[in-house]
Amino acid sequence: MGLEARESASCIIELDEQFNLDSYQIIITTLSSWGIRLYAGVNGGGVIHLLKHLAPLDRTDTGMPSLLTIGEYTAGFIPLGYYLASGRIAASVATTGAATKLICCGLSDAKLHDIPAVYIVPVSNGSTAGFSPLQDTTEHGSNILMQLRAELPESVFVLDSRATLNEQLSLAKEQLDRSKPVVLVLDNEGLSISQTDSDLLPTVPNARIRENHCQETFLTTFRRETEGKRVVLFVGEEMARYPHAADLTTRLSEVLQAAVIWSINGANAVSRNNPYGYGYISFGGNDRAVSLYHSLGEQDVLLVIGACPDEYTVNFRRISAAATFHLSNIPQAYGLVDNSLQHVVDGRYYRVNAPLDSLLQTLADAATQLPFVNIPAETAPPDLNDQSFARARGAYADMAALYQHLDRWWPKGSIGIDDTCLAYKDRQYVTQRPNNHIRFFSLYRGSAMGGAFGVAIGAKLADPGRQVFLFTGDGCFRLFSGSLGEVSHLGLVVFLLNNETFGIVEQGLRKVLPDIGTAYYHSRLGAVDYCAIARANNWDGIRLTTDLSNLDEILRRVEAGPVKSLLIEVPVDPNQVLGKNPRLKNL
Repeated sequence: MGLEARESASCIIELDEQFNLDSYQIIITTLSSWGIRLYAGVNGGGVIHLLKHLAPLDRTDTGMPSLLTIGEYTAGFIPLGYYLASGRIAASVATTGAATKLICCGLSDAKLHDIPAVYIVPVSNGSTAGFSPLQDTTEHGSNILMQLRAELPESVFVLDSRATLNEQLSLAKEQLDRSKPVVLVLDNEGLSISQTDSDLLPTVPNARIRENHCQETFLTTFRRETEGKRVVLFVGEEMARYPHAADLTTRLSEVLQAAVIWSINGANAVSRNNPYGYGYISFGGNDRAVSLYHSLGEQDVLLVIGACPDEYTVNFRRISAAATFHLSNIPQAYGLVDNSLQHVVDGRYYRVNAPLDSLLQTLADAATQLPFVNIPAETAPPDLNDQSFARARGAYADMAALYQHLDRWWPKGSIGIDDTCLAYKDRQYVTQRPNNHIRFFSLYRGSAMGGAFGVAIGAKLADPGRQVFLFTGDGCFRLFSGSLGEVSHLGLVVFLLNNETFGIVEQGLRKVLPDIGTAYYHSRLGAVDYCAIARANNWDGIRLTTDLSNLDEILRRVEAGPVKSLLIEVPVDPNQVLGKNPRLKNL
């Protein structure tokens, strides 16, 4: 299945305009023509001539390219949140050496979640090779180009000449159009060399993304394979990028009477009201969804809708359905081998490339006009779990009660981000179904502690009027707390789960190493006054009471729209185990 060839927008600056600009103005102007207005990072040696063309980011959106000055680790994640919240691309900037390494944590998650983002880094001047330049990036030092290309073999573009600037930028745009992050490497020595206008090359033609197209073949094959079989829809995060995704998956599941399971981020493409919704799968997953996936066999057809069978989703379990149909429109997406999921499928495998919204609409229309003869699924039970939630000890807040209370409260149109802490395992287990008022995202494939803070900032900057909530842990907090001051005015709301441990580690090792003393888990953290740190950075800070008696008061304050960013410290029992972690079996 496919679609007509899709043209990438040609957005390179005309030659007569370029001749009056320096190389850095050409870069900024070209990226602006792609819609890139937001940059985040820290200024310094290798990028000063680029960043002098950016205005400082203030509270007023002028539409001009601007820079949020913020620590590089956090800055590397800001384009991810910006894209997830708005579908628009942003950039992260770092200077030479160690700063480049810091933003690359965000770069890794952009790759692992197929998020288009721009990372701009400089390299040491070629003439300094062998002279031990500061923060040496040549082959004698960090050899950074080889490092970057090892992770992104087709997405690192060296800008080392005005003569080839258009060509390199055009190639980078093609990769962004394919949902890939790109690195623009500034060779300042090469860019500073003057050239005449005759040396400037015209833009290379943008690549056309072509996909095989045979709608009738897909429908015929799907109808044949599903005859007399149970159909299960497996919804992933790619589907969540489409408008009205939840309506489409609901309609398709209803006309097929097919059970629906979803990944952590795929939940954003599923309606809470879907009668066939069986829950989140695997890490923090619901028992009904996990049992359904494990039961797949020769009498089942699995329809994978933009999902990746990563470890936190299927835990290395192969797809054992009689037939698997894989719908996707991201070429060479993460998790694919040779652009396919065949390597994890035991039965017959069909890959279909096309925009997912049109595919689901086509399939639902076909099933409406001529019903399929698959075996109908039972509607999902109200409770998707097998057991009651564990209770917290008296000195701590009950996290199950907190998640349930918030699940009844979330403001419409808000966004939530889960950091690499207990929240990205427990929240979905407790709430069981997506909330139609809030979209939650987790960059769990890279699992970079503290990175979610940058994601939350990016989501907030994409739409400052929208409420953005971050769940983070006391361990995660230590990686981003130095950047609190730069975003005190944004009105972020951070729930900080304080259990004085690396909670995922401690809960896991209690099962993996039950005979080892807890001191050897190396998971304890010192007690810190997090509210005091927040206030010292011009945030507001409030401690949630253990009985949640001040929760409604806090939420009323949030509803009014906090002028300052707000940190809510939550005392958490490290022994309250809620969501399941099947990965422990691998350890």
